[in-house]
Amino acid sequence: MTNQTPKNKTFVKEDSQATIVCPACSSAKTISVEEFRHRQHVLKVKCKCGHSFSLQLEFRQFFRKETELQGVYDTKPPARGGGIATIVNLSLIGACFEVRGVHDLKIGHKGSLVFTLDNRKETVLYRQVIIRSVDGNRIGCEFVEDRAFEKELGFYLLP
Repeated sequence: MTNQTPKNKTFVKEDSQATIVCPACSSAKTISVEEFRHRQHVLKVKCKCGHSFSLQLEFRQFFRKETELQGVYDTKPPARGGGIATIVNLSLIGACFEVRGVHDLKIGHKGSLVFTLDNRKETVLYRQVIIRSVDGNRIGCEFVEDRAFEKELGFYLLP
């Protein structure tokens, strides 16, 4: 699956303000991006220096780290099934994973996700999850227990 998002990304603050930095001249400007919250998340920007570039607005609450971790998912009734998962990105409160083959996962299904971090300790994490998005074999889930802010995961996600 090809992900064609722009390299330039800016995180949107709680007050819907985003700082745009030109990759050519490093000029920075903070603007309100509230009008894009529920619509377009990739903008075409033209700097005062004349350079044009694409910019992805990141409205997520927490930083999301790109990964390639192996794991296993399982579902709770009424959903059925489980299998091997590749965790493609991870945050303090959720994950996105890809499954192989046919599945019956739907938004709202509950289950579990077990995976090993590729840190020095090879920390094994077990999370209860709820499915929030399904795009083919790519599944987005939210961690549902209070342990979402576990220390090992927090250190792993540091940039």
